[in-house]
Amino acid sequence: MGQVNQVKKKFNRLHTILQTIVEAFGSYLMGIMVILVSYQVFGRYVLQRTPPWTEEVVLLCLTTFGFLSIVSGFINRSHLSIEISYNRLSTKINFIIDLFNDLLVIAFGLILLVEGYKFTILTWSSKLPVTGLPNGIQYLIVPITGLIIIFHGVFDIFGSVKEDRH
Repeated sequence: MGQVNQVKKKFNRLHTILQTIVEAFGSYLMGIMVILVSYQVFGRYVLQRTPPWTEEVVLLCLTTFGFLSIVSGFINRSHLSIEISYNRLSTKINFIIDLFNDLLVIAFGLILLVEGYKFTILTWSSKLPVTGLPNGIQYLIVPITGLIIIFHGVFDIFGSVKEDRH
């Protein structure tokens, strides 16, 4: 039993580190977007010249931020849920519902991982017009999001998050 607890502690630690990385990276992206959009506005109205690359970079940051927000919603359990019926059911039924929900989360993550990977590879050879970066870079966050969601779903099934629900 001691070895199981050690594995669980390491898994919890990894989950906490992952959550911290996702939230910190999202915060940095938000800061970068605010700075770049402010720079765009300053350039447009004060310098009478807008740097062409800023719009493309802000769009890349916004896409990444949006997908990281999905991950954060799953990790923090802040996504939309209906609990009026759930709270009136027995613990055993709730456990089955939670398990089904976790399996759906993993399936969603798998779809993002597989289809996002395919789309990233498909678009990698073309270039973004202004920065010249591979077009697939804007879709790279999709399979990464899928991988993180899968990890979180597995963690939810086997980790201690399940214990915190009740």
